[in-house]
Amino acid sequence: MQKSRVILVKETRLEQMDSSTKGNQPMNEVENEIRKLEEELTQTEMRLDVEALDRVYADDIMVTAPIGICVDKPAVMTEVRQAAEKAVVGKYDKTDLKARAYGDTAVTSYRMAAEATFEGMEIKRQLCITNVWMKRNGGWQVVARHTASLPGDTPSAQNCERTS
Repeated sequence: MQKSRVILVKETRLEQMDSSTKGNQPMNEVENEIRKLEEELTQTEMRLDVEALDRVYADDIMVTAPIGICVDKPAVMTEVRQAAEKAVVGKYDKTDLKARAYGDTAVTSYRMAAEATFEGMEIKRQLCITNVWMKRNGGWQVVARHTASLPGDTPSAQNCERTS
């Protein structure tokens, strides 16, 4: 009898873990919501929409760039504004998107292939990006991002070819 009770307790705990929810929203629904937000983020980044990115990126966002430096929101937004003025995005493809939800926090990971022209130079980026999303005041924001270069990435002007 005692053994049956222990097994029953374990099964109940596993069942509770498998159907975990936050705010009565199952985790797979949160993950689907985050996937949609990632697709919207892709379009926003491709358009270099400064105002929309300012809303999506949390004021306290921490970003680790491919060269290993950590930057804050003012630095990120300065770069976005410069790109919006001078860059022409040709390609911005996100693949292999994975999303995991942990209550009011979610983590995404994906590969990004982007091509742009910046001040007459062709830039080709091959990146692996991880975003940490947090639900605040009823909406989701990116609070952290880590970006790593993949083979074929050309992050600096010295690796770019002039087109004009």
